[in-house]
Amino acid sequence: MKQKLENLKNNQELQSRLKEMKPKKTIWGFLAIVLFIFLPEFLNVFYYQEINEWFLKFFNSYYPPEVVNKMVWLTGKIFDGNLSFLNIGLGIGLLWWMYK
Repeated sequence: MKQKLENLKNNQELQSRLKEMKPKKTIWGFLAIVLFIFLPEFLNVFYYQEINEWFLKFFNSYYPPEVVNKMVWLTGKIFDGNLSFLNIGLGIGLLWWMYK
């Protein structure tokens, strides 16, 4: 395992591709991370009840009851008002990588 890790560190092709993928140190890179990772998490925490109510109204007006029940259950699992520490950690990691 250590040898494979050393091989990855010394692989020039992999290193060049990582540099290409790295977010640029611009306001757009920062805003992209904030808007696509942090903002949805905080909206989930503060507005999950309103989001679930909106989905319930939407599904009731367009779909049959069996589909509505499944979709309401699914949106209840997705928008539960809890913070996803995986996504927050990913956002912090991306910000750290961007400014490293």
